[in-house]
Amino acid sequence: MPVRPTKFLAAAAFFAVSTQAYALDFTTEASRIVSDPLYLPLQGQFFGATSYKYGTATQDEFDSTGAKVNSARIDTNTIEQQLMYGVTDDFTLRFDWSYDPSRDVSRHLVPTGSNTRSSSGWTDPAFGATYRVLEQGNNPFSLDLRADYSPDAFPAKGATAFDEGTVARGGQSADFGATIGHQTRDFTIAATFDADYLDTRKIENQTVGGFTRTDALWNYALGLDTQTRLTDQVSVNAGVGHTFINNAYAFNTFNGLAHATRGGDATSLNASLNYHFVPNTVVGSIDYQHNFYDNSRNLFPTSPVSDSEIRNKNEDVIGVTLRYVVP
Repeated sequence: MPVRPTKFLAAAAFFAVSTQAYALDFTTEASRIVSDPLYLPLQGQFFGATSYKYGTATQDEFDSTGAKVNSARIDTNTIEQQLMYGVTDDFTLRFDWSYDPSRDVSRHLVPTGSNTRSSSGWTDPAFGATYRVLEQGNNPFSLDLRADYSPDAFPAKGATAFDEGTVARGGQSADFGATIGHQTRDFTIAATFDADYLDTRKIENQTVGGFTRTDALWNYALGLDTQTRLTDQVSVNAGVGHTFINNAYAFNTFNGLAHATRGGDATSLNASLNYHFVPNTVVGSIDYQHNFYDNSRNLFPTSPVSDSEIRNKNEDVIGVTLRYVVP
């Protein structure tokens, strides 16, 4: 599925921001605007965000000699739901869950041949909370502390030629983060930091039995998000993020082979065009994101001929989101 039109839409949104920047009002303001990077529901309010995303990624795989063995394309359809409730003006509870109707990996082998593996299912849900430590107005900026927990709710199964796989991670996880930002009447900027703890995970091998078990690790992420409000109804979000991926160590219980995955940091650029159907109550968005991935290597200490490397991985994600608030 081509995504070039969405790339042009994202470029146009950035251009609109730059050409209208001279007219923006940078007077400090602390109102809570739906779809804004600093938005939190007020006490007693329910907030929901329902989205659909289509992603397509491409990558090349090389063997231990450096020879290319296949090119792969990964197509993903995802339906996401987020709910938030304002316990107080400064304390919010959050719930996130998603369902992937399909995740297809198509490989074109070198020199000839191809295969496809498919997965679907529910992701593990996430339960979280946000506490606003500092509120802009009495302070020059807002500061939020965030925490999320995702249980190991569904089994993780690798896809085969005959059996679908699942999309659950296969282990519990937790995220601890902070957001600091400043809001004016027409512009918001927010910086984010996240420490993501990924507990031990197990993925069932449906072909030969056994599991691939990956040890626990921490990953870290930095982000910068903005919103430019062009009119009372139209706004543009734009952001950039980078995730620092630590080495992962895995063991295959069927063949007794251990391996390490090294490298693979990810950088993302995103943009959204937002429209208020009902002022600050119902907001629709068209979303685009591009992800760049560093090369990653799988290294087998006791079987070097099994080493492999993933290069040239990139991903485009397009989608639509509907946000709504119930007073």
